Amino acid sequence: IQKRTKELQDTTTSKLEEKQQQWEQLTDNIRDMRTEMKKICEALERKASRKNDHNQLMEENVSTPHTQLNSSTINESFENGQSYHHNITEGRHHVDSMTQQIPPRGYTPQTTHTIVIPPSAAIPTFNGNISENPRQFLIRVKEYAETINHWNDQALLNGISQFLRETALEWYCQLRTSNRRPQTWTEFIGIFLNQFNSPMRRA
Repeated sequence: IQKRTKELQDTTTSKLEEKQQQWEQLTDNIRDMRTEMKKICEALERKASRKNDHNQLMEENVSTPHTQLNSSTINESFENGQSYHHNITEGRHHVDSMTQQIPPRGYTPQTTHTIVIPPSAAIPTFNGNISENPRQFLIRVKEYAETINHWNDQALLNGISQFLRETALEWYCQLRTSNRRPQTWTEFIGIFLNQFNSPMRRA
C-alpha cells in the first residue's frame, strides 16, 4: 500500500510539476505577446505621428501662399473698405444736405415777415394839445399800424388807446365808459376830428 501510495504521490507531483511548467510557459508566452503587442503599438503610434507631421507640413506648404494672398487681399479690402466707407459717409452727408435743401412734395413755404421794432420816439402819439395836428396823427398812426403791426382798421380801432396821451386819452376813456365808443375806424375819425380839429387848429 505504501508503495502504491508513493507511486500516486510521485505521479501527482510529476503532473503538478508538468502543469506548473506549462503554466509558466503560458505565462511567459503571454508576457512575450504583451511585449510584442506593445512594440507594435508604439511602432504604429510613431508611424501615425510621422504621418500627421508630414500631412501638417504639406498643409502648411500648400496654405502658406494662400494665406499670404488672403492677408494681402484682406488688407487691400480693408483699405478699400475704409475708402468705400468714407465715400458712403460723404455721400450720405451730401444726400442729407440735399434733402434739407429740397422741400418735400406738397410743401408750401411759409412767408416770413421781418418785424422791425422802432424806437419809442418813432411811435405816433396824440396828447390833445392845441399845437398838435389831429389829421397828421390819424395818417401817421394808420401807416404805423399797417407797416409795423400789420393791423387792419378794426385792429387799429381796438388798439387806438395805445397812441393816445393825456387829454386825448381821457377823452377816449370817457367814450368807453359812456358806451359811446365808435364801432368802425371811419366813425372814430369823424368823432376824433370833431373833438380835436378846432377852428384854431384849422386856421
